[in-house]
Amino acid sequence: MWALGVSVISEYFDDWEVKEEFSQEFISLWGGWLGREECYKLDEVTESEWERFNQLVRLLHSEYEMYAVNIENETINKLEDLDKYLPTYEENMDRGQINFTTIIIPSLNAVLTETWDYTYILYHKNNGTVETLKPLIKKSNLFSFND
Repeated sequence: MWALGVSVISEYFDDWEVKEEFSQEFISLWGGWLGREECYKLDEVTESEWERFNQLVRLLHSEYEMYAVNIENETINKLEDLDKYLPTYEENMDRGQINFTTIIIPSLNAVLTETWDYTYILYHKNNGTVETLKPLIKKSNLFSFND
């Protein structure tokens, strides 16, 4: 595996948090934030719905060089064997935030991070990344929004 250098890491992170200069696009199973009356949907997510996020990562990996960020170990390595990296549904249900997916996509100057409530955040620099990735997001049967 090949690791990114410290100077490259500092382009994206301050103390292993994505830099504030990045804009955020939210990627979810739903087209916006769930209201109080819709929170029950979080408990009804099926394995096939959850798998849409792995499908998105697979599509991204087929088109872009990507680097997996391990916050716990403070390492960043080229993402080569996607099947070893992506969690199964069962593994995902038992892991904590420190083990959530975080990926750098250097050619897009972007970071993709998994968060709570079946949502990923695409951190970008308003350079056309969102527009470029919308077809892949849609192909994965996911939605994106930025509010």
